[in-house]
Amino acid sequence: MATDQTEIRDLSERILLEFEAYDRPHKVWSREFYSSVIVIAFLVSIIFYFIEGVMPVVVIWALVFMLWSMAKTVPQMVRTILTTWGLKSQEKTYRYEEMTVFWFETKWGTRLMRINLATIPWHLVVVIDPKKEEELKNTMLERVIYQDPPVTWVDRALKWVGEKMPLE
Repeated sequence: MATDQTEIRDLSERILLEFEAYDRPHKVWSREFYSSVIVIAFLVSIIFYFIEGVMPVVVIWALVFMLWSMAKTVPQMVRTILTTWGLKSQEKTYRYEEMTVFWFETKWGTRLMRINLATIPWHLVVVIDPKKEEELKNTMLERVIYQDPPVTWVDRALKWVGEKMPLE
C-alpha cells in the first residue's frame, strides 16, 4: 500500500535582501573633458558631413548632448530588493529564470552588479551597497551562476586607447 506524500512548498514572495543605492553610476567630468569632447565631435562632424551628409552630424551632437545631460543630472536613490522570485528595482521584477550569469565590477568608484538576461533588455546593471556585496553574492549564488566575463581584444584595445589618449 503506497502512501501519497506530497511536498508542500511555500511559493509566496519573501524578501531576502534589501538595500538602497543610486540608480546609475555617476561621475563629475572636468571642464577639460567637455572641451576635448566638443573638439573631437566638431572634427568628426566635419569629416562625416563631407562623406555622408547631415544625418551623422546630428547623431554625433545628439550623443554629445546625451553625455552632457547625463553628467548634469544627479542620480536618484532607489530601493533594490532581492526576493525569492527575483530582483526588484524601480518597480520592475527580473525573475531568476531570466538571469543567466552575474558578476561584480567597479566603475568610477562605484560598485556594480552586472547581470546577463535571457530576455530583453539582455543586460542589467545594478549599483550596489558595498557593505551588502558579500550577502548579495551568496544569495544570488543559490539561484544564478557567478562568472566573470573574459577579457577580449576589444577590452584591451579600449583600455590602451584610454591610457594613451585621456580626455581629461
